[in-house]
Amino acid sequence: MKIFKRVRSIIIVFIYLYSFPMQAQVQFDLSDCLVHTLNNSPKLKSEKLNQDKETATLYEQKSKYLPQVDAFLNYNNYFNDLPTYIFPQGEGSNLSGIPQSGPYAIGLGLPQNLNTGFEINQTIFDMNFFGNSNLNQHFQAYQNIKLNMAEEEALYQVAVLFYQIAVNEETAKFLDANLERLVKLQSIVRLQVDQGFAKETDFEKLLVKTSNLRSKKNKLNSGIKQQIRYLKLMMGMQQEEEIAIQYDEEDILNREMISMENGDFLEEKMLKEQKSLNEMNAKKIDANYYPKLQAYAAFLFQAQRERFNFLESNQDWYNIHQWGIKLSVPIMHGFEKRNKKAISEIVDSQLAFGIEQKQEQGKLEFQQAVLDLEVARDEQKSQEENVLLAEKIFKQAELSFEQGTTLLMDLLDAESTLRESKMIYATALLDTRMAELKILKASGNIKELVNQ
Repeated sequence: MKIFKRVRSIIIVFIYLYSFPMQAQVQFDLSDCLVHTLNNSPKLKSEKLNQDKETATLYEQKSKYLPQVDAFLNYNNYFNDLPTYIFPQGEGSNLSGIPQSGPYAIGLGLPQNLNTGFEINQTIFDMNFFGNSNLNQHFQAYQNIKLNMAEEEALYQVAVLFYQIAVNEETAKFLDANLERLVKLQSIVRLQVDQGFAKETDFEKLLVKTSNLRSKKNKLNSGIKQQIRYLKLMMGMQQEEEIAIQYDEEDILNREMISMENGDFLEEKMLKEQKSLNEMNAKKIDANYYPKLQAYAAFLFQAQRERFNFLESNQDWYNIHQWGIKLSVPIMHGFEKRNKKAISEIVDSQLAFGIEQKQEQGKLEFQQAVLDLEVARDEQKSQEENVLLAEKIFKQAELSFEQGTTLLMDLLDAESTLRESKMIYATALLDTRMAELKILKASGNIKELVNQ
């Protein structure tokens, strides 16, 4: 049955996407709205893009351990003021052939100089590299939990708005039915006034009551339209598309859902993943102070000219190639490592405490939601009985008025009582649905609504 509902929801979304030019009104039940939200919600799309960005950042961090190749080119002109080199007195005498009384300075080289080449660097050993795989795994799990939390919050908000719209539409139907009765009653009272069986003021009072009720209905319809616009926005639908809410008054919970045993508590999971990430980062603090070994190679091509003719053939170029390894050993960093580890331990304690608090808070929220549901269901049942009683009273008053044994005001009072009873019942019904949604959220089962 769940699979059938899921397939049905996907088919409805497909029809919606490909029937846009026809502007046909599409029926959406709660499951349809939730499926469409998961596939098209702007907030979820934004969260997925953030997840893609964080994943790309992980690959960026890995790239520094791969070979790094850089090319370079450097040109300079000395304007005939060649670089000066200083030689000791003895070396200066040998170079010049003239005894020197002190250090010997001489300009070496040519005015036009061009250096080009490329260099390669490759990390051979870095302790951070060996811990990155586990860190990346926990980070990906953390990002997935964040996305699931965003999905659950989006589903909860859409479900809340769906039931608000549904209950408001039911209330609008009550008002329409009452308006229809009042309009019919106007014809009867008008006839009675003309025949002298009723006062003109009775008819005027009926007109005022009808006008007030129509104004209330118009305000309610305006609010429903605004809610539907917001629902479309949350679901990722075009505002031009017409949809109709398909709703029934059946309970959305079953016994398995009113339990914390099989729930998926994402906030607690996220704190646990944050704790794991903090522990991995604490290990990276140690890794930063291990020796690092790097290999490098450089290929340099050098040319010197009297004038700028580097591209001419039959000119000499001088090659300087080298390779080597570089060992870096941290020795003293002003107790930076000790301070970082102290901060990490404090953060770890905070997260452990946060996990305990979240567990207790989750139990409390669930227990309160169950209590709210019991109260809401009792109130709904009581108001349902009140509606039946109010309908009975109104029918009796209506019959008595038609028979001329009761006054118009008694009939209008019965109509007001019936309308208020139905309005209160609608509020009680909404409270029941809100309590059910809170239980689903508190028990970690909000996504079960998608499969109903």
